[in-house]
Amino acid sequence: MLEWARRRDPNRDDREQVARLAARVIRDLDEEPPINLAVVASYRDIADIRVEDIGSAASLTPEPHGFVMRLRACDSWRRRRFSGFHEVGHTFLPGYRELVQLRCDPQPAVAKNDHETLADIAASELLLPRRFFTPDLAVGSFGLGTIVELADKYDASVLATAHRFVDLWPEETLLVVLEPRRKPTERDDLQAEPKLRVVWARGRGRWPYIPPHKSAADDGALARALAGEVVTEYDDLADLSRDGVGAVEVSARAFSYRSRDGDLRPQVLALFRHRAHRVAA
Repeated sequence: MLEWARRRDPNRDDREQVARLAARVIRDLDEEPPINLAVVASYRDIADIRVEDIGSAASLTPEPHGFVMRLRACDSWRRRRFSGFHEVGHTFLPGYRELVQLRCDPQPAVAKNDHETLADIAASELLLPRRFFTPDLAVGSFGLGTIVELADKYDASVLATAHRFVDLWPEETLLVVLEPRRKPTERDDLQAEPKLRVVWARGRGRWPYIPPHKSAADDGALARALAGEVVTEYDDLADLSRDGVGAVEVSARAFSYRSRDGDLRPQVLALFRHRAHRVAA
């Protein structure tokens, strides 16, 4: 499908081509949120979906009786949904009929056109279709409260929904994910006290570089979010970046996720925007 789209519109970037192909599938099926993974997979000739104990997040395998999609059993239902749509995304790309496709644990989106990035773009469009998601944003407010509500509506993970929010919210936004961790140099030092540190950051627009492993201020808004407070206030990025950006609005709160070893781990998601809107009490 991607090769066909390239021939039809050679001046369009592959990332946009793949998003348009995914949107076309949702329109052809007349699907509405929450999008049914089994229906979309079947439409792309994947009739067998199995949940198994596998090392990668998902795989797509050509087998004698057709394509088999495998999803990792230890992942949450919503995480498996994104991984499944990622594998569907591979069916838009050249070569998928000949090779086993493996989805590794996700990394922050970057501006690449490799097959894994393109499959992630397809997954976002299939799971959180733009033609439904954008109108929902238009009547929503800035912040993680809206992200949680939309995650429930689309049966998606909060993290996948936050990525989509950054892509489609009409203002420049920055998403920072933090966890209690030791510095890399302290990883084997059991006496070192873990601090709330940046895992990764992803922004759209003019944002300073946020270095991985940078620790948040012990008495700051992000630390209060880790302690259970739902943070909505004005702040700056002084504790996370050397480059000042002035007053920004931050929406932050703590979530938990289950790691591959079965442990429940805390995580803080923080969403920032530049414009100085009045923060509701």
